[in-house]
Order: sequence, then C-alpha cells, then structure tokens
Amino acid sequence: MIHRIVTALLIAVSSLSVQAQSLLDAFNQGAALGRSGNSAARSQINGDTLQSGVPGYTADPPQTSYFGSPGIAAPAAAAANACTGPGDSGDPTAQACNAVNFSQTNPTRRPMFSITRSDPLLLGAKTITADPQAIAGSIAGTYSGCTVQTTTTPDRFETALCHQYRTMETLSCDKVLIVTPMQTPGCSDGQFLTRVTADPCPSCVDYLAFDFSCGSDSYLMHAFTIAKSSGQVYMELGSQYVPGTLNTQIPKTPGPSQVDGYLCYQTHYSQSCSGANCSIGAWFSNPCQRTSYFGTSTFAMPTTVTFTDTWDNQCAALEARTQ
Repeated sequence: MIHRIVTALLIAVSSLSVQAQSLLDAFNQGAALGRSGNSAARSQINGDTLQSGVPGYTADPPQTSYFGSPGIAAPAAAAANACTGPGDSGDPTAQACNAVNFSQTNPTRRPMFSITRSDPLLLGAKTITADPQAIAGSIAGTYSGCTVQTTTTPDRFETALCHQYRTMETLSCDKVLIVTPMQTPGCSDGQFLTRVTADPCPSCVDYLAFDFSCGSDSYLMHAFTIAKSSGQVYMELGSQYVPGTLNTQIPKTPGPSQVDGYLCYQTHYSQSCSGANCSIGAWFSNPCQRTSYFGTSTFAMPTTVTFTDTWDNQCAALEARTQ
C-alpha cells in the first residue's frame, strides 16, 4: 500500500513539474498534493494493516529483548549460526538470513579504494562548497530567508599592567639552648661507698664492720667492731688508704693490720665490678688463733654529672633571607 502511494506521488509530481511556471510553483503544488494524501495514507498505517501486508510482522518481536542488555554479541552470533544454510529467497526469513550473510561476507568482498587529497571527488566537493551558487544557481528568487550581511569588527587593543612586589611580614623565631646531662663514673673525696660486715663469733658482744669511702685517688678502709647491744662502735681496728678506684677489678689487697702483744689481726679487701654495679669483699683473720672470716657487699657505682650546651638556631633561614 505504501509503495502504491509513493508511486502515485512520484507520477503526480512529474506531471505537475511539467506544467509549473517556476521552481517555486512546482514545489508548492507538490507539497499541496502530498498533504492531501496524508490523511488517507495515515489511516492505512496500523497494526491490522501491517500484519496482513508485511510478512512475519508481530507486535512483540523477540529482538525487543536486546534493549538494555549489556551487549548483543551472543544474539548476533546465534543469528549468524542460524543462517548458515541456504534458503528460499522469497521467504521473509530467508531474506533476513540473506541480509545477515551479506553482513558477514561483504567486508571481504568489497573492493578497496585509495582516495588521495587530489582525487576528483574531493576536488569537486571543495569546488561546490566554495561557491554553491556557481553550481546550483541562485536561489534568491525562490527563497527569501537568506540575506547578505556585512559586519565589520574594529580592532581591539588592551593594555595590561603587572605589578610585582614583596609584602611586609612579621615573623618570629627562637634560639634554643639545649642542655644535655652526661653521667660519668666517679666519686668525690670522702664520699661513702659501702659497708661490709661479718659476725665470726655469734656469742661475742660485737661483730666486724668495714666501711669504704672515696679518697682522692684511692679508697679509705675503716675497720672496727660494732656492739650488738647498742649498735655503736665497740673497738677501733684502724683506717688505711688502700689502692683502688671505681669501675676496676682489684685483687685481694692488704688493709689495716696489727699483730703485737696486745692485738692480733689482719685485714684484706677486693673489688669486682660488672657494668654499673660493684662488690667489695673484706677478710678478717687472726693469725694467732689461726681463724679467718670473709664478708661482701654490693653497691651501685657513684657517678658525677656534667653538662654540655648546644644552641639550636631556628632563625638561620630567616637570617639568610635578610642577606
């Protein structure tokens, strides 16, 4: 039905174009004829007419499922596989397969063309676009929508100024004095170190005590006994500077001794240090009675503290900017 209407329109336009006095008259007559047939043609375009006139027409074709799908690669491959066999060219399904097969085989059959910039097609197109009126003629008599306008834009000049300057800033910085304490082993003259005690006679009224203190370059060893009842000095055995310094290993060294008709005793001491901890051992012997006793005591190594001063100049960067 649509084919018949189009054919009729073509015949009508052909006949009218012969009788038209101008291109504008022919256009107006053809437009009027086309509008007069719109109502009749529109009434024939509906579902019932298409179903009876178009082979294979359906209101719900399966291809509607392609809409919104992530891809059509799988349906396309299925359609190509379904059209591998030959069919009747008059059958609508076979015609669809002919189109599918053509799309698969045509890329390998199409001739390859090499079109350069000097090809007559491109040169002719440039000639047409450069001056359409020279090819198609003037349309001033048939269309009045185009007008010729000449616009002149004057030259524009602009003056731009650029200012470069440094702003005034108020900045502050600090110079920090860093005081670092350093501990070194050592003690001052007369500083008490430790006491070593021994009780060689549990039934006696006193027991032995040895006090060690720092000297200028040695130890002062003070030997005496302490009364068990009062804790006071019961008998002085003497004092003596003995060789020795902190943080050293000292073997058994003689201390205060007295062997005469009144007293009979001998003392010795030793020192052993491991890291910051030291231990002093003390011996008391009575050569007249051939008895000997030993005691030991551990003490933390005394230290002296010295300080080093370091300035952290946080203003160096700002001072460099002022140079």
